[in-house]
Amino acid sequence: MSLGVGIVGFGVAGRQHAAALDPMPEAGVAAVLELDASVDTGDLRRAGSWRELLDDPDVELVALCVPPGGRAGMAVEALEAGKAILLEKPPAVSAAEIDMITDAAARARRPVGVMLQHRVRLPDQVLAVDWANPAVTAVLEVSRFRPPAHYRRTGWRSDPVAALGGIAAHLGVHYLDLACQVLGRPDTVTLTPTRQLAEGIDTRVTGTVVFRSGATLAFTVTAESTVRTERLQVLGPDGGLSITDGTVITQIGDTGRTWPTAPTAALRGEVYKEMAESVATGLPPRRCHLEGARAVTDILAAVAGEPAVLA
Repeated sequence: MSLGVGIVGFGVAGRQHAAALDPMPEAGVAAVLELDASVDTGDLRRAGSWRELLDDPDVELVALCVPPGGRAGMAVEALEAGKAILLEKPPAVSAAEIDMITDAAARARRPVGVMLQHRVRLPDQVLAVDWANPAVTAVLEVSRFRPPAHYRRTGWRSDPVAALGGIAAHLGVHYLDLACQVLGRPDTVTLTPTRQLAEGIDTRVTGTVVFRSGATLAFTVTAESTVRTERLQVLGPDGGLSITDGTVITQIGDTGRTWPTAPTAALRGEVYKEMAESVATGLPPRRCHLEGARAVTDILAAVAGEPAVLA
């Protein structure tokens, strides 16, 4: 039976979720909740309210495609209503919010996933390597141009409380999360002066992360260059890993291998396949689980200037 998904918020992310679900036999859109009457949801059934969506028996999973600020409270309400949850990225604004959602999920015995679809790019062979050791160093660069108007327009993107920040939280998050998936939890985050378009809305972030394992990451995320690139390189004593614009290249010992780029829409579909299986079995999703997002949440909270984010 197809998993019924209720999409909350039908902006860019909500439409991406609907497009990923459209060809899938494992899951489909049961309803959309969008409070802006001017937003066209096409042929998708529209819920009249948050309460109506939570009371809908056809909705088994709620996809929260709303700004990060306030998302945790909605996740808890949905879990208490018996729904599984899929959180858009960044999934939370703090480790405390992750704890709150995790505790609610344990009480409700419902799974929680995160739409950090780039995790699905990592082959099992890559995850089987121990990259988290003091001899490993990594470099990350993410560049995606955004004109100032992108952040100055009215709405949540110009509100640091709702948005959690700018380019780092909404585009850098994907590859920062990939780095954390292989390097583990951060110990310290050191930043150079961050460039901001407005208070709390970053357009360039550069820094260094030292992980608990001793591995290090130097990173830059910028919205100010017209050159578009996403590149993560991890170098260790026994091999290396490179992810460039979605293509994964590994050198492990004497063996090199390349995994071609998969379309982002297909990766989102893979996340939904994981969630459909998770709802059916009651087990956490294999790759896109919330617990794995603690590390990148720590880094983003440090970028946002939150004190004592690393424990």
